[in-house]
Order: sequence, then structure tokens, then C-alpha cells
Amino acid sequence: MIMPIPKIIQQPNTHRAIHNGVTTLVNAIRPTLGPLPRYLVNMQGSKLELLDDGGIIARRIIQVDNRQEDVGVMLLRQVLWQVNQHVGDGTATTAVIYEAIYNEGLRYIAAGANPMQLRDHLMQALQPLSDMLMEQRQTITDIESLRSIAYSVCYDQSMADVLADVFNTIGRYGQVDIRKGHGRGIEHKFVEGSYWKGGVQSKEMLRGTKRLVVESENTAILISDMDIKEPNELIAFIQLAMRLKIENLLLIVRSISEKGLSVVLNERIAEKIKVVIVKIDGFVEDDQIQARQDIAFLTGGNLILKAAGQTLDHVKESDFGSARWVWADKNNFGFASGKGDPRQLRDHINNLRKAYSKAIDDDHKERLLNRLGRLYGGSATVHVGGITDDDIDMRKTLVERTVRALRNALEGGVIIGGGTALFSCQPMLKAKAMQQENLEARAAYQILAKAVEGPIRALLNNAGCDPSEVLADLTYCASSDGFNLMKNKISNLAEDGIFDVAQVQLEALRRAVSGAAQALTVDVMILHRNPETMVDP
Repeated sequence: MIMPIPKIIQQPNTHRAIHNGVTTLVNAIRPTLGPLPRYLVNMQGSKLELLDDGGIIARRIIQVDNRQEDVGVMLLRQVLWQVNQHVGDGTATTAVIYEAIYNEGLRYIAAGANPMQLRDHLMQALQPLSDMLMEQRQTITDIESLRSIAYSVCYDQSMADVLADVFNTIGRYGQVDIRKGHGRGIEHKFVEGSYWKGGVQSKEMLRGTKRLVVESENTAILISDMDIKEPNELIAFIQLAMRLKIENLLLIVRSISEKGLSVVLNERIAEKIKVVIVKIDGFVEDDQIQARQDIAFLTGGNLILKAAGQTLDHVKESDFGSARWVWADKNNFGFASGKGDPRQLRDHINNLRKAYSKAIDDDHKERLLNRLGRLYGGSATVHVGGITDDDIDMRKTLVERTVRALRNALEGGVIIGGGTALFSCQPMLKAKAMQQENLEARAAYQILAKAVEGPIRALLNNAGCDPSEVLADLTYCASSDGFNLMKNKISNLAEDGIFDVAQVQLEALRRAVSGAAQALTVDVMILHRNPETMVDP
């Protein structure tokens, strides 16, 4: 069998193809930037989508017809999806900066600059630019600022109002559960205490309750990873609880058989002690282990573990934790006012916060954040409605994106919005360029000086303004002044409440610079005749 010969693309065709691919994708994303965005229509058979998120647009554009240009699309697409996954927003800003760096870089390479040295100097020049951007950070202190940040992401006032209220109440680490709603709008409610996915082990425990939720006050809690199969595994444990005069008991186990349930559901036992048995859901075993540890700190209980050779027969009075109020339904369980030691709980939370601040992997950070939210006890449920299922799914995705932006804003602060903060770094970059003797070092600063204009130019173009005229006026304004697109004039953006999330802008800048710098070093492309189909970025 004769294998197909791959096609090899070399310079100058390589740079030309990547440039055309990048331009194709950026032209699809650029119109979505700003408070006056335009939409991209994506047709899949009879399904029509209106998209205004750069990360989603990049993922929908799987492949362009010209396979050489498709390489440029895929290089940028990967960068945009990384930004989307890491901070949830900022993809349009990333795309615009990436394109400017790549296009300007090609000009200097054509003039004799070495691509590898240019890449190194671009990465070196990124540091002072990032530092200057971070010097402009302000902390979030009130609900109005939260509302402004939320609106700058979702451009939906009712959604911004709800999410600002949520985070103003539950704080940076609060637990937010986003669900599909039944109406057309967006609603929210706050949940007292902490809760976990899992729920009761038998629906019989919900019989006769209001809203199919079993509740109890002043409840003892025992945490274990047991699989209870036989009734005799519970007898000694139940007798101990009765001797201790426990009236309400929450038992956390991995599983329990029907025969085991028959013990706690027995009417004679139920008259003396009300037992609710729940499980902790989780695809990853570590998540369940960590949930048990967190519950132990919150309630003051001790873990009863199979790995330690323990059984329920080993339970002592000191192993029980407790909480003022406990509830459970078929999907979740939770409690409020756990009786754990405040000092130990505080130390545990501080350790998790340190781990969260150092975490690099997004999945690991998300798990730590969920744990912190439960430990702090601030929880909210947001119900997202809409006209159709597709509409609800799109709005739910938008809520998730906005929630992530608000967390980042509370964690890392905000900067003046509208592309103004990036544009204000341009004089520093130009001054640095003048100080460089090396061609590639000077080119790197000049490239970045041009690139930081990209976002504000795109914003002005999308709003129907003349970028050159506005930027000329902004050159002589105060540092807090910028162009308010909604008012169509230059004003104090801080007073107007127009901000960008600092971490989002920094992530967009870093990914754009590193991605474009690497793309500039691509000299040869090998295109296989029958490539494997890939869906993920």
C-alpha cells in the first residue's frame, strides 16, 4: 500500500498562510468586542446560533477550506480556548492583540529581524508591560462596582443585577450553583450554610415531608466511607446513639443495602431516633475524601474509615459532630451552624486558600474553590430561564462566564476599562524601544506599543467612531479618562464605573504575546493528505 505523501510548505508561504488564517478568525471575533457588539451567526444544519463570545466562536470554527490557512486558525484557536478555560472572558481582546503582534512581527522579520531572538525579546518586554498594567489595579469595594463588572461581561442588566447581589452577599469564595430555570428571566436564592451533591440514600426518608426535603434541628452527624450491607452493622451504632439520647442523626456513608435501610426505617426505632442517611456524589474519589474531611472540620466530628480498619462498632461519643440545622433531598444534603472548632476550621481554610493561590491547573483550582465556598458557608442558587432550550443554554453559559469574571475581579481587582489601561502603557513601551540598541529588542517594544492600541481601536470601530481622532484626543487626557462608548464622549471611566477585570486582561495579554511570538518562529508546515479529525482545541 502506497502511503500518501504529505505536503511541505516553506517560507514565504508559511507566514502568508498563517497570517491569512489568523486574519480570518480575528475578523470573525473582533466585532464582538465591547458594549455595542455585533454577532456571528453559526449555522449547523437547521440550528442557528447567535454568538458573541470569542472562545465559543473559535471552537465553532473547526476548519477553513484552505488547509494552509487553517494552521493559522488552529494556532490562534488554541490560545483563545486556553484563555476561555482559564478566566472565562477576554478572548476577543486576546485575538486582537495576537493579530497585531503577529502582523507587526512579520514586518520586522521581513526587514531582517531574527524570529527566535524576536520571540525572546517579546517575552522579556512582556514583564514590564504586565507590571505597569498591574500597578493600575483597584480593589472592588461595593455592589455598584460588581454590577459594572458583571455588565461589562454579559451586557444584560437583569443578569448583572442578580450576579452582583449574589457576590455582594456570598463573597469571593461563595458557592454558586447555576441551574436551568422554568421561567423566562433569571432568579436567585441564597442557601443557608453549606451543601454537597448526594442526597438521601432512600426516597422513603422523604415520605411525608414538605417539598420532599427532610429537615432536623440540633442534629448529630457521623462521617464515614462505609458500605453497609447487613443490618447487624448498624445495631451497636444505633444503640450507642440512643444511650447518648441523640434524637436526630445524619449518617454519611458510601452506600447502604435495602436490608440495612430496614433498620433505620423501622417504626419502633424511628420513634426514638430520626436517622437520615446520605451519600456524597463525585466521579473522582479524591473529591469524596476531601468532602468528608471538610465536613469533619465544619461539624467537629471524626472520620470513621475502612482504610483504618474501623467499623461503625468502633464509634465513640467523641466521633459525632453536630450542626444546628440539617437538611437533605434526593439530590443534595447540607447543614448550617456546624459545631466544629473555630480555630481548627480557620487554619484549614487558610491552608486551602494558600493552595488555591498557588494552584496552576484550572481543574484543581476549581475544586479548591468549591471546597472554600462550602467551608465559608456562603451559597447561592441561580436559576436561568429563557424562551427556548437553546436560549437557556446560551444564557447559562453567559452566567458561568460572568461568575468567573466576578470571582477574578474580587480576587485580583480591576483596571480602567474600554482598552484604556492597555493604551496608557504605550508611552512607556515607546520610551523603552528608544533605549534599546539591539534590533530585535527595539522591535519587540515597538510591536507591543502597536499591539496595545488594538483593543481600543476595535472597540471604537465597533461603536462607529473614528479611532485615530479619539486616540489623538486621549493622548492628552488624565490617566483615569477614557472614551465612554455609551455616552459617546471622553469622561472619567472610574466615576462612570467602566472597568475591566485585571486578571482577565493580564491573562489575555500574556497568552496573546506568547502565542503570537511562538507563531512567528514557524518556518515549515507539513500537511498530511489524510489528517486525523480533531474537535477539541
